[in-house]
Amino acid sequence: MRPIRTALAVALLMGVAGVAVAAPPLSTATTTIGEILDTPAAKAVVDRHLPSVFANPQIRMARPLTLKGLQRFAKNTVSDSDLAAIDKDFAALPAKK
Repeated sequence: MRPIRTALAVALLMGVAGVAVAAPPLSTATTTIGEILDTPAAKAVVDRHLPSVFANPQIRMARPLTLKGLQRFAKNTVSDSDLAAIDKDFAALPAKK
């Protein structure tokens, strides 16, 4: 129990002290479409691999979904190989702060 309390205290102090904590990496499984649309570099990656997805005017309704979640509704448009290629390009992007 004590190590957990110590870890929490350190984490809180880091946040209070203004220590920058890196955002989690972008991922087709965990990053929402809304976050991708709001991140120009990430949006460019998806536009390169799946140009028709963000061109669809209904994409705003999918902002809470991930690309992996969207795949369930667009199997003919979003393939596993597309998602793997996007994840590879996401990994090459600079980390968000």
